[in-house]
Amino acid sequence: MIAICHYGGEFETYEDGLMSYSGGEAYAVDLEVDMQLSGFKQEVAETIDSSVDGMLVKYFLPGNKKNLITVSKDKDFHRMVNYYKEADQFEVFILKESPPAKKKPVRRPQKRPAETQVVAVLPPADLGPANVIPLNEVMDNDTTNSITPIPDPVPIDPFPMPITNHEQPIAAKQWENLITGVGQRFHSLAEFREALRKYSIAHGFNYMYKKNENQRVTVKCKSDNCPWRIHASRLSTTQLVCIKTMRPTHTCQGGLIKPAFRATRSWVGNLIKEKVKDSPKIKPKDIANDLKRDYGIELNYSQARRAKEYAREQLLGSYKDAYSELPYFCEKIMETNPGSLAKFSTHEDLSFHRLFVCFHASISGFIQGCRPLLFLDSTPLNSRYQGMLLTATAADGNDGAFPVAFAVVDEETDENWHWFLSEFKNLVLGHGPITFVADFQKGLRESLPDIFGGECYHAYCLGYLAEKLNKDLTGHFSHDARRLMVEDLYAAAHEPKLEGFKKYTEDIKAISPEAYNWIIGSEPDHWANAFFGGLRYNHMTSNFGHYFYSWVSEANELPITQMIDELRSKLMQLIYARRVESSQWLTRLTPSMEEKLKTEILKVSSVQVLRTHGSKFEVQFGGINDIVDIENWDCSCKVWLLTGLPCCHAIAVLENYGRSPYDHCSRFVHVEMYQLAYADSINPIPNIERSMDIELDDGTILVTPPPTARTPGRTKIRKVAPGQVGPADFLKRQLQCGKCKGLGHNKRSCKEVHEQYATTS
Repeated sequence: MIAICHYGGEFETYEDGLMSYSGGEAYAVDLEVDMQLSGFKQEVAETIDSSVDGMLVKYFLPGNKKNLITVSKDKDFHRMVNYYKEADQFEVFILKESPPAKKKPVRRPQKRPAETQVVAVLPPADLGPANVIPLNEVMDNDTTNSITPIPDPVPIDPFPMPITNHEQPIAAKQWENLITGVGQRFHSLAEFREALRKYSIAHGFNYMYKKNENQRVTVKCKSDNCPWRIHASRLSTTQLVCIKTMRPTHTCQGGLIKPAFRATRSWVGNLIKEKVKDSPKIKPKDIANDLKRDYGIELNYSQARRAKEYAREQLLGSYKDAYSELPYFCEKIMETNPGSLAKFSTHEDLSFHRLFVCFHASISGFIQGCRPLLFLDSTPLNSRYQGMLLTATAADGNDGAFPVAFAVVDEETDENWHWFLSEFKNLVLGHGPITFVADFQKGLRESLPDIFGGECYHAYCLGYLAEKLNKDLTGHFSHDARRLMVEDLYAAAHEPKLEGFKKYTEDIKAISPEAYNWIIGSEPDHWANAFFGGLRYNHMTSNFGHYFYSWVSEANELPITQMIDELRSKLMQLIYARRVESSQWLTRLTPSMEEKLKTEILKVSSVQVLRTHGSKFEVQFGGINDIVDIENWDCSCKVWLLTGLPCCHAIAVLENYGRSPYDHCSRFVHVEMYQLAYADSINPIPNIERSMDIELDDGTILVTPPPTARTPGRTKIRKVAPGQVGPADFLKRQLQCGKCKGLGHNKRSCKEVHEQYATTS
């Protein structure tokens, strides 16, 4: 396309309002594909040997010589090109911005506001009744194969009066010229309906179908007595659809009213697809706000959430179809990662029940390089079909979380935990006793000894125990009293000696005899260091699965197969990163253990070795005497046993005999063992999408989603930072009345105050 650029002349305005340009010179400028306004101005400036500064670009709309349209931004430039896209060339007028004093308002036409310039109104003669074809007039001749000549489309303005108190949404402006008038053609009726929908949004009016058939569509404005209407039908012998008649003027001031457009889930989902792709975690309320700002579309929270789900399904696949892919998906996990276990089960109606996944690299790393210590926990999934994630996490030699196995279940029940532990036992059978740190409820207290027998120790999670204590406390206890009892409970659990345990429990008894009786009856041999028979290396809570919590918070809205693959990818990256990192270590112990041992070595100068009794030595530190048994790697302070590192008492004795404390550290804290834990890799899984047919004859089970209803509100995903094991993390300060000192209410809602007031009045 060529732009004929006029420069150096003047405009003259006649009595009838028509304008003409005379004088000056004309230059031809080629328009390139994707040219912007700045590039066009630069091309013109080079052609006329001028400067871009102060350059004004103006043009006339087709058939309108009364109003000059100013091109001030790229969108105006593209609109100008679109008006003349059917022509080989068009005229453009290049002016220089003049000082205000030199303007001639009498000779120049009145300048319209910027918003109305881009949709300038055609002269009344062009839109008169003579040119409007009645809706009932048949434009196409069905008896012949000829096509009635179609007039060229002309730009129209549906609202002839300028709208001053309505701000048109920014993004919707791109749709304001999707309908240009009689003669405009579309490839199908669906394309026409889509253009009509967007056109109505851009111009802020609602419409209704008078006829909506597979050959023709007739639409009118929904406002009573508004003449706006449009009729389109298929052209004979073609699939093209053409606008046959149109009354383009509104009298309802549609731009001033709120458009109740047809916001279907799929239509809005397609509209926001790219937004969801760029920001997968975008919230429904933010989607609703963006649509209102950009398009004038108003959605409530539920509509925005359903539209987001549709967009995610279009981008990632169907949530429902993902369940049917589980058999194939499990096969691929075990095929690409030999030695792994991926197993699922369904209910009798073939709806999803549970899925167990353990990669070979994880179970091999746990057996070869990690301490026989596992943390069991669960976290809810915020997926479309809800569910729970059950996790088993180990601790590596650097006290880092090492995810071992996980399962997705329809709900957290005793049966599902029993199934999870049964599947896990088959992977660690014959590898010695394991200490499990877990809740003492949810059926775990019964399931662990039932499945593992004497090959396991169950350490009650101290966090769950403290929550249970706080919940079971009856009577009025202030926030500070509850906090002190929970802190004493933690101190009693960590205390390695019996006398220390008794001291802290007596402190609890001084606050509440009821709490003391509760603690004594809570089986301290499962949670107190002074009584516990297994080894948990000072890990007292089961929230060691923080990696799982953070990964799930990012992936739990994905379809189930993609969520599992995302967890696999995160685990693969974690193993690789730690393998590379540990290859650079130059110490014998892992970094965290090296620091702990050095801390104990610094204390040795204050330790006195008093006497010896064979392999046992009596030492004194800080006025306290302890017994060190070198041969059995034990000290009465229990630090050596609890941490796997020799305490300062043992190091003092070892130095007296010229022995290195590094030779008396647990093998699990050495760098070699750490590297064994991360020696194997997890391999990627190929594309898991597979078209499933209900009538398959190959015996494939067609798994359907669980019949789980979404609960009101957003599911709370557990977020626990590494090392967050504080004794009062879950305690919330309660209201305390300033009058009766009771808890759970304030003075305004106190019953005693109201009763006294009623008595006195």
